[in-house]
Amino acid sequence: MIQSSNIHVMSAALLKVAKILRRDFNELEKIQSSKQNVDKFVFKSIENMRESLNYDLQKARPEAEIIFVEEEEQVKEKDYIFLVDPVSGIKNYAHGISYFASSIILIVRGKAISSVIYDPIRDEMYYAEKGKGAYLNNMRIRVSSNNKKNRAMFVLESFDTQDFSYIDNNDLQLKDFRVLGSYALDLANTANGKIDCYFAKNLDLEKSAAGLFLVKEAGGVIHEDNKLKCNVVTNNNMLANY
Repeated sequence: MIQSSNIHVMSAALLKVAKILRRDFNELEKIQSSKQNVDKFVFKSIENMRESLNYDLQKARPEAEIIFVEEEEQVKEKDYIFLVDPVSGIKNYAHGISYFASSIILIVRGKAISSVIYDPIRDEMYYAEKGKGAYLNNMRIRVSSNNKKNRAMFVLESFDTQDFSYIDNNDLQLKDFRVLGSYALDLANTANGKIDCYFAKNLDLEKSAAGLFLVKEAGGVIHEDNKLKCNVVTNNNMLANY
C-alpha cells in the first residue's frame, strides 16, 4: 500500500522521536538501581518526546489540534485532531523492559481516519487507514484465524485476580494468560495475529484508540461482553467459540 500524506506525517514524527526513545532507554538500563534518578529521567524523557512530536505534527499540519493521552484537561475544539501517546508501556520503559511503543491516531470531525504505532526496539511500523486495511512495514497484516482455546495466546490488559476472577468461570484459567504491559503493542500484535484474544477489564479508549483502529482494519472485532464484564478484542472465529 502506498502511504498517504497523513501516514507519512505521523510515521516521520514517530521515527524521529524513536531516536530519543532508544537513546534514553539505553541510559535507563544503566540507572535501574536508583528509583529517584529513574523517575526524574523518565519525566524529562517524556517531556522531550512530547516537544518533538508536537513540533513535527504542528509543522506538518498547523490546522490540527495535538492532544497527548496523559493530559488531564483536553480541549477538543478542532475538526482535525492528533491523539498521541509518546510511550505506551511506560512502566516497561522505566524499568528497562523492551516492550513499549509510540502511537498516533488521526481523528477528523469525530471519526478515526488513520493510525500509526511504532516499536522503536524492533523497528516495526504498524499503520492503518480507514477502509484500506492494516500493515506492518508495508506488508498487509490480519488478525489470527485461530478458534481453538487450547492453542490460543490470551493477553490481559492488566492483572488483578479479583477483577479477572470471571475467567475461571469461562473454561479458562489465569495461568493461561499473559500481561505484557503496552496497550499499543498488545493491540498491534493482536492485529498481526500473534495474540489471539485480548481482554481488558477497564479499557482506556484514548490510550488504546490507535491500536483498536488497527485491529478493526486487520479484520478484528471489539466486543463488549456483559457476562464477562470486559472488552474482548479478537477475531470472529474465536469470539464464536470462547
